[in-house]
Amino acid sequence: MRRAWAAVAGAVALAAAAARPVPAQDNAEVARARQTLEYYQACERARRFAPCWGLLTKRAQEEWARQGRGTATEYAEAKGAGEPHYSSFRVMSIRRSPARVVFVVEATGASETRPVVDRVEYALRREGAEWRMDALRVGQSDTVP
Repeated sequence: MRRAWAAVAGAVALAAAAARPVPAQDNAEVARARQTLEYYQACERARRFAPCWGLLTKRAQEEWARQGRGTATEYAEAKGAGEPHYSSFRVMSIRRSPARVVFVVEATGASETRPVVDRVEYALRREGAEWRMDALRVGQSDTVP
């Protein structure tokens, strides 16, 4: 009888834990957010952004749509035409909150005329169980990823 009650109590505890949102302070959640960031940075390295359309938050996709670039193809063309071309990334710091993780990164690469080293902040937000790219800041300029 004791084992049955212990099993019921364990099941209730698991159900309660599953119902709570997982805070971004959890290292496993930061690792998941970082994986999304690394997928996005792979698009930046290759200058092929169509695969990253699905990594954007709904808010970011809506912002691109307001600019007349609301499909993966239109997004890829606009992002691919931009400068600079980053080739390497080094995470300098991470800021965490319950629903958001911001990676502060030193991005290096080149424009057509010179080498570039930028401080880039990638803000990721949870949408359901997934981490998505929500905002981007290059230097002091805020933009949509």
